[in-house]
Amino acid sequence: VTASALVMNLQTIVSRIVSPLEAGVVSVTMMSAGDAFNVIPSVATIRGTIRALSTEMLLSLRDRVSHMVSTTSEMHRCNYTLTYSPDYYPPTVNDPELFNSFSKNVGKLLSKDWIDDIEPTMGGEDFSFFGEAIPS
Repeated sequence: VTASALVMNLQTIVSRIVSPLEAGVVSVTMMSAGDAFNVIPSVATIRGTIRALSTEMLLSLRDRVSHMVSTTSEMHRCNYTLTYSPDYYPPTVNDPELFNSFSKNVGKLLSKDWIDDIEPTMGGEDFSFFGEAIPS
């Protein structure tokens, strides 16, 4: 019951806390509990992902998830262990000036189909670490 309540509560974070002018996603992508249909499990494992278009929003969502796990567990009188990957993936943000310069200069050598200015997405990728260290 607690695991189900937590999943439902986590789904309210973005709709109730995040401004509609900002972007964020909290997804529960795995839930596991017990191995028999007629025994109430004593442990449940829930996993998921948090994504945002800014590091500030990403860290804010992490804080909200931590708070939701704590309060839901307390309400149901359960213990919990919450862990995050130590190397969360920050959003990938391309430098607008470099993009414009690339499009103008290198774009002359390429077909127009090879250069796209796309809307931001919530994908997580390793390139975000490069972009934080060196404008890309």
